[in-house]
Amino acid sequence: MCCAIAPKWYSNCEERENEKTPSVAIVLHNLPYMKSKHLSPIVFAAFIIILTIVSCKEKRKPIGQKEVVTKTEELKLTVAEVIESSLEEAEDNGGRVGGIDLHEFEKVKGLYEDQSYAPLWTNNGAWLPAGDSLYAFVRHAAEYGLYPQDYHADRIDTLHWKTVRDTSRTNRLDASLWAESELLLTSALIKVVNDLKVGRLVADSILHRDTSLSKMFYRKALDSFRVMSTASFAATLEPRHKGYQDLKAALQSFLPGADLTRRTHINTKDTLHYAAQVSRRLVEDSIAVADPRDSVLLAAGIRSWQKAHGMKVDGRMSAALFARMNRTAADTFLQVALTLDRYKSLPTMPATYVWVNIPSYRLDVVDADTVVLTSRVVVGKPETRTPVLTSVISDMITYPLWHIPNSIIVKDILPALKKDPGYLARKGFSLVDDKHNEIDPYTVDWSKYNKGIPYTVVQGSGDANALGVIKFNFPNNYSVYLHDTNQREFFSRAKRALSHGCVRVASWEDLSTYLLSRDSTAANAVPLDSMQTWLLRKEKHVIPLHNRVPLYIRYFSAEGKDGELALHEDIYGEDRRLRQTYFATK
Repeated sequence: MCCAIAPKWYSNCEERENEKTPSVAIVLHNLPYMKSKHLSPIVFAAFIIILTIVSCKEKRKPIGQKEVVTKTEELKLTVAEVIESSLEEAEDNGGRVGGIDLHEFEKVKGLYEDQSYAPLWTNNGAWLPAGDSLYAFVRHAAEYGLYPQDYHADRIDTLHWKTVRDTSRTNRLDASLWAESELLLTSALIKVVNDLKVGRLVADSILHRDTSLSKMFYRKALDSFRVMSTASFAATLEPRHKGYQDLKAALQSFLPGADLTRRTHINTKDTLHYAAQVSRRLVEDSIAVADPRDSVLLAAGIRSWQKAHGMKVDGRMSAALFARMNRTAADTFLQVALTLDRYKSLPTMPATYVWVNIPSYRLDVVDADTVVLTSRVVVGKPETRTPVLTSVISDMITYPLWHIPNSIIVKDILPALKKDPGYLARKGFSLVDDKHNEIDPYTVDWSKYNKGIPYTVVQGSGDANALGVIKFNFPNNYSVYLHDTNQREFFSRAKRALSHGCVRVASWEDLSTYLLSRDSTAANAVPLDSMQTWLLRKEKHVIPLHNRVPLYIRYFSAEGKDGELALHEDIYGEDRRLRQTYFATK
């Protein structure tokens, strides 16, 4: 049965292996005696099956055990035997063999099964061109926002040296080393394909994940890699989004002079360990601090660091110091890597769409990869965040009413009403019931409400309305929209996370004109001059859009501009959350 399980290299297993497995040999020798003891046929058969499995495992030749052949031309066959044996061991150990976890073990196994376990990257003591190309790609994975260590880089480098550059005949003819090189390269290719195509972030309700990564997909990917340059191969997997391409180009300009050595990241929320973290950070930059508990020595070290980095020299631990210490090349790289992966989570983009990027406080209208309109925006405060979403702009309303969301009512309006029911009148708000009747706030016992009220709070249209003179509607579950504002002075600020969650648009007039221009040939379209007249008269009108424009609100904290990196503040801490979840060891 053992020979039937593995016909290729167990065909002479009794002759070749019995001396290596004395315990099994002894048992086999005594089988007739055991059978004569009148064992049940079922028990005896089960014993034989178990014994066969144990025997086969003892005959495996997984990586980690030297398998030196006498001639180079024997390597290919022996490497295939070791690959097969190693995959059998890995199957028993959750995809782990020789102390190494193979990425997507079943896919690795499938690629070798398709080839009868023949080597894919090497041939009789030589690396094939595709093997050299994959080795080079892994070493330079940072150019794609990837971490080489995620693809067995150090171990592959060691194996490359032992099998190619080492003059030791033993290493060069050790099939185990060649088989290990094979498995790690194949494991690396599969993870490279995954990370280039869909990224490393787990999908949530708005993220798009490619479900086409079948066994055949990896088979085709392997075939493509063998005949294409690495850059061309990567391009078949990466997003074609211009923003992604611009960011990757800026990253490649940044990398040559970047020191990506990992340094201590100051956790600004861990107040108990500020001193210890800063002390470690100083030591990493060759500034010795004898004892972080000695505030005088620590302050002296901080002053030296501040002077070296062009900061105000005061020796104090501060938010500015922490932010500057955390702005290392390694942190910049991580910020870019996260953003590149966010692009991989996008669906196929339409030709025309509105793009709101929260960290950059900017709205762009994109048409055929060209930004045709851009505007400053105000987004939600960290405590009332603008949600990440995908929708479509369906209509516009001139001089809109503002139906205040329940979240604002609970947080701001209800506490004020409990103190003074006259609050609504002072703010220009009305209280309306579900039959559209206006309610006198002085007739309501506000003390019995905590999580909401059975009324609608409405701000009438006009120049003082929080929505300004126009509102852009799009279906969503968050009661948010794009709109003008009565606080236009906010657009001049550098940091514009100031709203309750809606997006306030500085160039609302340009946006509304653009949207109407797309409707100009549609039947029953509202003419541009009609909208302008309604705005002059301060009239409320609903303007349906026949050619609706998709809207994407996203959180991308890095961009490529003119070949340079443009980094934005992590205003909602989303980068920090993803870093802790997916890149804690980076």
